[in-house]
Amino acid sequence: MTDIPAPVPVAELITQRRRGRYYARDGYLSYGEVAAAWPVVGHIGAVVEANDVRTLQASATGTYGTNTWIEYHADDVQRVADAIADDTAVLRPEWLRNTEEGREAQRQWYEQLHRETVRTRWIWGSIVLVLLLGAGVLWFLTARGY
Repeated sequence: MTDIPAPVPVAELITQRRRGRYYARDGYLSYGEVAAAWPVVGHIGAVVEANDVRTLQASATGTYGTNTWIEYHADDVQRVADAIADDTAVLRPEWLRNTEEGREAQRQWYEQLHRETVRTRWIWGSIVLVLLLGAGVLWFLTARGY
């Protein structure tokens, strides 16, 4: 069994916010803060949907375009944290980090991510190789005067 830290109360998470850093708007939490409030949960999105946690989509536009993320209502996060502690929350075993089904689901997710990463690298490597080969052929033909 893995060591899963104890949940942190939402009010304590909010008081731990450091000055000068960006956090979710007042009354809302970031994904990382929700993960700290629900340390046993491995699939936060599914638990949010199943337990009717209110969310907002936030965004910021900068030099490289617009970035979007989800913010979670603090009262709902605390309600679900209390329900998880009381064993009354809507939870499936594959959403949890402390069940065999949850660890298996997490392992499968990481394997899929690894396969996609390897496939993407092979594709880009092949594209670069073809471009280099084409540039080499063009250089060879122009250098020989054909």
